[in-house]
Amino acid sequence: MVEAKYKILKILKPNKPRFKQMSYLDKLLQRATVQWKTLGEVAELKRGTTITAKSKTDGNIPVISGGQKPAYYNGEFNRDGETITVAGSGAYAGFVMYWNEPIFVSDAFSIKADESKVLPRYIYHFLLNIQDKIHDLKSGGGVPHVYAKDVARFPIPIPPLSVQKEIVRILDKFTELAARKKQYAYYRERLLMPVMVDGEWLMNNKEVEWKTLGEVLVRTKGTSITAGKMKELHKEGAPLKIFAGGKTVAFVDFKDIPEKDINKEPSIIVKSRGVIEFEYYDKPFSHKNEMWSYHSKNENISIKFVYYFLKINEPYFQNIASRMQMPQIATSDTKKLLIPIPPLEEQERIVSILDKFDTLVNSISEGLPKEIALRQQQYEYYRNQLLMFND
Repeated sequence: MVEAKYKILKILKPNKPRFKQMSYLDKLLQRATVQWKTLGEVAELKRGTTITAKSKTDGNIPVISGGQKPAYYNGEFNRDGETITVAGSGAYAGFVMYWNEPIFVSDAFSIKADESKVLPRYIYHFLLNIQDKIHDLKSGGGVPHVYAKDVARFPIPIPPLSVQKEIVRILDKFTELAARKKQYAYYRERLLMPVMVDGEWLMNNKEVEWKTLGEVLVRTKGTSITAGKMKELHKEGAPLKIFAGGKTVAFVDFKDIPEKDINKEPSIIVKSRGVIEFEYYDKPFSHKNEMWSYHSKNENISIKFVYYFLKINEPYFQNIASRMQMPQIATSDTKKLLIPIPPLEEQERIVSILDKFDTLVNSISEGLPKEIALRQQQYEYYRNQLLMFND
């Protein structure tokens, strides 16, 4: 055991954020004795249990696996109370989450603090501070893995519980806006999730009809183009957007790809490899041919409504993808997904509400994101300041 006196590290000298409570914390922490222990000495790290029901999305128990969002199922939980989870495999292996409710830990592992020594939220903030080091632990020739035994070896500074509580109080303040963003995601899911009432499926008291995605939308193929060719053709301000995986895009002229490969319909783009996600786009576009997209030719189907439903089901597709050596889904996975279809006017009402949420939460120029970005910078700065200890 190594004992050390706390010393604030001057990590970010330029443009140092102002925070009126720092002088108080300086005095508090400079008097505190810090014990260094491994995470495994102050917390229990335990592997989860894989279940086949993890892909269900109609339950109330979060199932923690390899994605950034949980799936849900109707079943028993295997962890309760304050729990930290770390995704064990897949594209997001090492991703850290905090829970204070019954959950089922599946293809992940959990961390339960010995609260006589360390606070769960203190461990959570500490792990966020070393997230890059956790990602560096990834191993495996195919699907990346992070193992509990390796994370358990990380040394963690343990000041007195009173000091931990003060650190957590300050850092939690910076995460309040992010919590509001999660609230919006929650209401989006509630708005889009039908319920069974007296034997009938209803969405906001409107009767719904269930159809598969393949029944209600038209699938479009992409264009044969390489990443190198996209880079070569890219021109700032060009009118046609070409999508590849993740955030990779190029803007090209219409003459640069075959006319038959250009889609001019408002569409849902399926990013089917690597990071699995859906994107809505309503201007001319194309995409690499290993991806696909959907548009609607049915006057009773709002393509934007279907897009929002697919967004809340991204964890389902990410779980499917994580079973492959390279995370990916097939066209049959989206084609057979059942979609609840309320009357068109109800679809449009829901879309109008969610568009406003989306603007508030995701717009670059308005709403919460600017404030969240500023708070995130402050949070990361002070997390470093409060959780970095010198011998």
